[in-house]
Amino acid sequence: MFQINKKMKKTSVFLSLLYTLMTLNSNAQMTLIWEKDSLSRNPESIVYDNVRKCCYVSNFGRSPSNGMSYNEDYISSFDLEGKLLQKKMVSNITAPTGLCLHNEKLYIVERFGVVKFDLRKNKIETRYRIKTNKFLNDIAVDRNENIYITVSDSNILYRIKDAKVEEWLRSDQLTRANGIIADGDKLIVGICGDSYLKSVSIADKKIITLAAMGSGVIDGVKKFGDDYFVSHYDGRLFQVHPDGAFTEILNTTEKKIFCADFEFIEEQRLFVIPTLQNNKIFLYRYGLLRDPRGVFPEREEFQPSVDLSDSRFR
Repeated sequence: MFQINKKMKKTSVFLSLLYTLMTLNSNAQMTLIWEKDSLSRNPESIVYDNVRKCCYVSNFGRSPSNGMSYNEDYISSFDLEGKLLQKKMVSNITAPTGLCLHNEKLYIVERFGVVKFDLRKNKIETRYRIKTNKFLNDIAVDRNENIYITVSDSNILYRIKDAKVEEWLRSDQLTRANGIIADGDKLIVGICGDSYLKSVSIADKKIITLAAMGSGVIDGVKKFGDDYFVSHYDGRLFQVHPDGAFTEILNTTEKKIFCADFEFIEEQRLFVIPTLQNNKIFLYRYGLLRDPRGVFPEREEFQPSVDLSDSRFR
């Protein structure tokens, strides 16, 4: 039987206190615009295409442990009014998870590899196979078009450079890495093994801890000025500040609504949130949120691509 000694009790109390102190009271106002269950099947990751004014969502389908069939899944597209545009915009995908949009290419993590889809030509450009039976999860592309992939049941980051797959970094500080983005000369990664948000230097692979996020599955990560938005899959969304403190801006845990790899459309102040197991997508508008670069324009100056005066959005 597991015994908790006095030292462990003190450590637990300290960590609980630290988490409370680091979490600030939110002054955010999150307004639900719509929720849809008709846009996707097990939506896992969403990205927004500012050129075509639509979102792409990965339909995870079934996991390998639940009878997954190869090439039965797909990527769908929908607009910000919640209208399905193409159910199978990219087909013949196997249990896709993370998505990344870079230079008119859509990068898709699937089981055992990455799909590179050319949006201009509307076809798959290439497939990169990664020789592993581990769970490839999220993806980021840096400014030199190097591709990075997290592995959620390992301590490895893969990189695809010049069309070659390599085990780029292996570290116990990266155990159960999930959400990832490229931010200039570094990668920002959510580590579920120790519940920290971390920075990894692309040049020298140095790992720096940015924030202690508390227990949970760190899923989505997005940049906002000097801050980051980070989701816990259980239904919480945070704004992480440079000093390591963070503000909870959304919490749907009581309703058991999950928050997977979300998209943040900064110009329109919109969060597009996939929920995976709930089989729904939610669109939220936020306001009164701490802006690291100054105060947002007044609300009447905000011009979204959807008509928020419509009674459906009230």
